[in-house]
Amino acid sequence: MAIITRLVQGKKNPNRVNLYLDDEFSFALSLDEVAKHGLKKGLVLSDDQIARLKETDQTDYVYGLLLNFLSYRPRTIKEVRDRLYKYEVREVLKQDILIGKLQSKGYLDDLAFARWFIESRNTHRPRSRLFLTAELKSKGISEEIIHSVASEVADERETITHLLDKKLGLRRKLEQVQKQKIYGYLSRQGFAWDKIAEVVKSWESE
Repeated sequence: MAIITRLVQGKKNPNRVNLYLDDEFSFALSLDEVAKHGLKKGLVLSDDQIARLKETDQTDYVYGLLLNFLSYRPRTIKEVRDRLYKYEVREVLKQDILIGKLQSKGYLDDLAFARWFIESRNTHRPRSRLFLTAELKSKGISEEIIHSVASEVADERETITHLLDKKLGLRRKLEQVQKQKIYGYLSRQGFAWDKIAEVVKSWESE
């Protein structure tokens, strides 16, 4: 058992409170948690209470790390689980609690991620439907979600045309480059040969 002898508001983060037990710093908690548990100077805490409060402190710390991780770009649930493993949070129940909290706040949404990812690829790095599907699967997006956003993938003929323009330049004639190389390049991007042939034929006629 121990007695709370001091509660000091954090200097770097005023939403955190440093708890001193028996005149020694023990751990920190959010203001909400301090209020929730009715913590105050002179309160006696059992060893079990201290252990649970320290666990809460650790959970809050990891949650803050996750918010920073999510601040750079949207993430998938799988990416967050992988990051939790890196933070040494390996119990599935604890992972589920943190992930559920992120989802409830709207910070984590696989469907929103899939739409963002497709839009980003369509705009900056055009890919075939095959490649996009593979990328989404690798990030843990379910088949159901991939199917629901399939219509948002850019038309493959437009994508092939874009890649041809980028690869060859609008003013260069296709005859100047071996067709075999062009077909090989586009097929490596995951496009079907019949679609490549259709676009190449149209591209040549223009």
